[in-house]
Amino acid sequence: MISKEKWLALILIVISTFTFVTLFGDMDFNIKGLELRLSLEISDRGLTEINIPPVGIVSANTHPIPMKLGVTLTNIDIDLLRQLIEDPIEQAELLEVVIQDARWSIGVFAARMLLIAALGGAFAMLLLHRRNIFDYLKAALMGFAIIAVLLTGIFYTYNINAFANPQYRGIVEAAPWMIEFVQEAFVRVDQLGDQLRIIADNLHELFEAVDTVKPVGEFADTIKVLHVSDIHNNPAAYDFIQEVAESFQVDLIIDSGDISDFGSPLEALLLERLNDFTIPYLFVAGNHDSPEIISAMEYIDNVVVINNEIVNVKGFNIMGLHDPISASSEVLAPPPMNVIIEYIQKAEIILEQAYITPDIFVVHHPYIAEEFVNRIPVLLHGHRHRVTVTSREESVIIDAGTTGAAGIRGLQSINEVPYSLVLLHFIREENELEVRNVLRAADVIKIYGLVGSFIIERTVFD
Repeated sequence: MISKEKWLALILIVISTFTFVTLFGDMDFNIKGLELRLSLEISDRGLTEINIPPVGIVSANTHPIPMKLGVTLTNIDIDLLRQLIEDPIEQAELLEVVIQDARWSIGVFAARMLLIAALGGAFAMLLLHRRNIFDYLKAALMGFAIIAVLLTGIFYTYNINAFANPQYRGIVEAAPWMIEFVQEAFVRVDQLGDQLRIIADNLHELFEAVDTVKPVGEFADTIKVLHVSDIHNNPAAYDFIQEVAESFQVDLIIDSGDISDFGSPLEALLLERLNDFTIPYLFVAGNHDSPEIISAMEYIDNVVVINNEIVNVKGFNIMGLHDPISASSEVLAPPPMNVIIEYIQKAEIILEQAYITPDIFVVHHPYIAEEFVNRIPVLLHGHRHRVTVTSREESVIIDAGTTGAAGIRGLQSINEVPYSLVLLHFIREENELEVRNVLRAADVIKIYGLVGSFIIERTVFD
């Protein structure tokens, strides 16, 4: 029969072991730019909890052992991720490296848990003021054995498929669709690499064929403005824009928003490609952009961010207004109608107080643009991902579609979304009273990367 003293010692060893594991078991590690923290603690049920501050927590009941495995994102190594972007490696190679790093980190974590458990068991003997070295060794071995059994049980019963039905807490609770979205996107991620390679091959053919639509005759001396929109983080879009700008000797680029997807600071790394552009790049934010994205754009030398104002660039008076949703860092749906009306009124005030009529009005949402038909000659917007050129009364309304082929969303579409932009040809008319920039033609350029084809359509205005 076990004495009360031995029962007390056993209970104290168990408590001390779990206390040590909980307090001192956390371990930091790095996997390709993501700094993570692993933890293990006793729980009323077996679960894995992934904490991504400030987005929230995703958890699942992954094992029957009453222990909680915690994974917390503590930091993002921007320099390392920048290096991955600038010098990318093959997807299979990257996946292999990530798996190797993860296995090594989990192995080190398990070894650390066992050592801490042994120390926790031995500490119980210190509390009992034992002096026999063998008591300490037996207690340490018992603490080691307790955690070894639990870790072995977790290892052999762990079910990763439990994350097919996860639980959410925090901001992410309101948007579980985001997890499904990422899962579905990765199903077709292999197609992205193939798509970009096909685009690279066909861009050369495209720009050999552009001579067929290059300005001739009366269009020979036009001022060329390139309208782009809805890039959605697609790096191929920047190559596309640069090729068109150089081939047609474009004077000015105007972006009507949604250059990012979630407006996160991490996405701002992709914007560094704009430093390679040698002509002015005007930007108005869309509903997928954010204050962080806008701030990053303002730091790029050749970028001009336009909001609540009329600016003069290359002889054009251009009025711009950010999308209402871009004022927030949260990923939200397009603005409700009452907010759109409020922003229309804001644009009305800018126009009334100006001493000039803008040549071009740039905004992301089409409803705001359409309110200024017959008041501003050229209205540029995006958002719908469908390229259109429409004449209405004394105005031309142009939607550049999606210059980034809708980003990763395009991979989820059954029908391929083309890369699109619009090249505008202006002539400048001057007299004693005013200088007018008159739109003469608009060339719509669309590339279908997966099928390797392109379409160029010209609209001429009287």
